[in-house]
Amino acid sequence: MRAKAKFLICALLTLGLLVPVANAQIVHTVTQGNEEVVQYGLNEVLGEVRLTTVSGTTIASTISITYSGVTIANLPTGYPVIASGIVTYPNGITLTCTGGYSTSCDNQATKITGSNTAAGGQIIITIAGSLTPAANDLISINGVRADVSAKAVAATVGATIQSTPSNANLFNIVSVTVATVNGTMTAATTAVTTKNCVAATNPSIKISEGFAGSFVEHTSPTANARSRYGATLDTTVVLAVTGLPTGVTLSWPTTIVASAATASTATLVLAAGSTSAAATYGFNTTNQSGSDAVQESFTITPVVTVTLGSAFAQSTITADVGPAVATTFPGYGAPVTTAANFINNTKCVTYMLFPFVTCQKTTGFTTGIAIANTSKDDAAFGGLVTSGGEAQSGAITWYGYPSSTKTADGSSGTLGTVITTITSASLAAGDVSSVTCDAQTGFSAFEGYVIAKADFQFGHGFAFVLGKYNTGSTFDVAHGYLALVVPDPSVTARTTASGGESLGQ
Repeated sequence: MRAKAKFLICALLTLGLLVPVANAQIVHTVTQGNEEVVQYGLNEVLGEVRLTTVSGTTIASTISITYSGVTIANLPTGYPVIASGIVTYPNGITLTCTGGYSTSCDNQATKITGSNTAAGGQIIITIAGSLTPAANDLISINGVRADVSAKAVAATVGATIQSTPSNANLFNIVSVTVATVNGTMTAATTAVTTKNCVAATNPSIKISEGFAGSFVEHTSPTANARSRYGATLDTTVVLAVTGLPTGVTLSWPTTIVASAATASTATLVLAAGSTSAAATYGFNTTNQSGSDAVQESFTITPVVTVTLGSAFAQSTITADVGPAVATTFPGYGAPVTTAANFINNTKCVTYMLFPFVTCQKTTGFTTGIAIANTSKDDAAFGGLVTSGGEAQSGAITWYGYPSSTKTADGSSGTLGTVITTITSASLAAGDVSSVTCDAQTGFSAFEGYVIAKADFQFGHGFAFVLGKYNTGSTFDVAHGYLALVVPDPSVTARTTASGGESLGQ
């Protein structure tokens, strides 16, 4: 009896499973395209959903395709363009019908509508009754654009298919993946430090597609231009430089050819209206299909000009993908990069070495140091300020390196701690700072050598050592010398033959 009961239950279950098949008017095989879509995209094209007939005769019904968790940016509105089973709506969605569905689509007995619901954007296919499609006749939906700006890289967009009434259409699968989110683009910056006293070096920013086909040109004469599905604009790269110092300008190249490594004839073209601190490049290609096959990259190197009177500051650059407009196809909603250092304009400085300085370590001996700011020397040169006589002001900082207790061979003893003090908060161009070293903070009883850093160009130093060698109150020993100018290591590395200790006054 137990065996008979089991058999009866299985039979009933089997019959139950077969009921939908028996009642179904059309059996469909569902296939889909899984498109790569761009992160931050406000209206990215999702993959095709295709319903291929296996068998049956239609009854009046609807098929809903719900794109989970996203809104449709181009809902089908207005009267479509109809041509032999291909129905194209103004915003770019295409309903394709073949065989037994074709005439019904042409006369709009079979049609689509759309809306955005709490579950996601939805396309509704209205199916006319009494159609007798043959095996492999199909209905497909192409060109649905969705807002994927809230989705992370590697996230997917799914579509769920449902029939009303439920027995009117049967599907082999009811849930498919129609898109995978990929990166929009990457930006790698090579920053530079500039000075107003030397020829400027140029920074660069390398822009790369997040994946092959991320960038779009939509118009002719580009071969295979991506005007399909309603594309209205080209992809743009928007560069913004924040904090560009006054007196520093950038000249952006007009055309950037894709890197040879990407094997493409695509370019970035500078848009009209671009400025020193804000440049926009439009993506151009001779063949969109060829560009879609490779992941392209572009290195943009602006020419930097620094005037003598420029300000000193660190600037940063951001790179965004555009256009940043929700109503254009494509359109993007968020920055691609965080700010990265770009140009740091710094003061020209003078480093002066005083090889021996004594500050009452030996009673009665001290050193006077004078530093002249000779950057206001244009009058002496007939007003030729373009020769470098730009008036500059800046602080003077002493770095004292005290004599050590080490033995001559350095095998024992300790080195003294470097002493730092500011002797002048700001020395004006054309002025002279003169101080006695033992009166400076931290230099009482100091003996060793001093490097003075002057935050201006054309600094020159003089030291005068005074001492009471014999008993008494009268200075009876004196010696003066010029400080040696150490080349600025940020301009000439100390490891080079011309840098380091190739000193002069």
